[in-house]
Amino acid sequence: MTKEELNAYRAKKDELWNNVKVSTDGSSITIELVNPTPYFPYLTTMPIYAPVNEAFYQERKAKGDYTLKASGLNSNGPWIMKEWKHNESFKYEKNPHYWNRDNINIDAMNIRIVNDVETRTNLLKTGQLDGSAIQAKDIPEFQDIAVLEQYGLQPMVDKPDFTSFYIDFNHTNNPITQNVNIRKAMSYALDRQSFVQKINIGDRPALGFVPMGFPGLKKSFREEVGIELFEGNQKVKARDYLVKGLEELGLSELPEIEYLMEDSDIARKIAEKFQEDWAQIGIKVNLVPLPWGEKLSRLQKGDFDLCTAGWGPDYPDPMTFLEVFESTNPNNHGRYSHPEVDRLIRAAKTEADPEVRMKYLYEVEKLLFEDMALVSQYYRIAHWTYKNYLTGVVNRGIGVNTDFYWADIDMEVKLAQ
Repeated sequence: MTKEELNAYRAKKDELWNNVKVSTDGSSITIELVNPTPYFPYLTTMPIYAPVNEAFYQERKAKGDYTLKASGLNSNGPWIMKEWKHNESFKYEKNPHYWNRDNINIDAMNIRIVNDVETRTNLLKTGQLDGSAIQAKDIPEFQDIAVLEQYGLQPMVDKPDFTSFYIDFNHTNNPITQNVNIRKAMSYALDRQSFVQKINIGDRPALGFVPMGFPGLKKSFREEVGIELFEGNQKVKARDYLVKGLEELGLSELPEIEYLMEDSDIARKIAEKFQEDWAQIGIKVNLVPLPWGEKLSRLQKGDFDLCTAGWGPDYPDPMTFLEVFESTNPNNHGRYSHPEVDRLIRAAKTEADPEVRMKYLYEVEKLLFEDMALVSQYYRIAHWTYKNYLTGVVNRGIGVNTDFYWADIDMEVKLAQ
């Protein structure tokens, strides 16, 4: 975000806060919306909308630990964070002041951060974890009933988490990735089906941006706008687009393209699969694995050709995905800009008629793929399993992904294992 954009953001924020009215007794607030916003109630469930206790904020800010340590976090929820070991674990205890504390069954929780997949799987099997996410390569094993019975586990929960993964192009200072035919060549070349069968087992190939199952107006958005906006794994068509792009650029072959990615084993396997697809049509791509902070820094500077990207929903409305490609959106790292996309998004943000509004959003996504503003890769399906004695855990695709509010432990079952 430039200095000018930051100043404009702050000015707009101040203007909007003037529409927030606090009741005389301080027990409620009234918010006047500038535009019709059907998803506004969902926004208020996000942590960023939670009220902050000013006295606590001032106290912890003075001590330098506000939001940085367990002591710098304040909560009115069912649990309180008692310990935070960075990059290792969180410890929570039941909040004695919570209004519904008598109906919260879990007195304490220890959440462990285990990045290594093999280690996490072994901890689950040996009973050192009560539940865990299951990675793609382990799905076949944990689909086996005999394995589940051996380790005292429940059948896996397979649920879309509505995250859409894609490849971002540099749209501003690279003539190669600014060429629409080169972008189309790179997208049509990908064999997404074999990818979800061999690498990210259980995920869904993405031939759009808004994920499968995500709500539209009356059905899912994908059902309403089209399950697939183009055909994948079309190597002949991809080569044709490549030839057109080379002619427009005055080149006989493309120079090597740099692809930024996360520095992890799974990210490398994903990137290598698509690197192979591109090589089959004559596009050479150099993989550049980077730590997250360094990758983000280069993204924000526009110092990249291609980059891995992913977006999950903040609220159950397609706008949460599509506005990412509005030219002024700070998450539009490739700086994609299309006047008609911007116009339609602005129109959707002010339109009161739900059907007309949704039609604007249909058109936005269609335009993105006519222009191949991104290379869609896959829609993630989350896989979880829990010990047989742990009940009531809710997994969602929007908002809090794993919710222990109704969780309980059957001690008889646990002690019997």
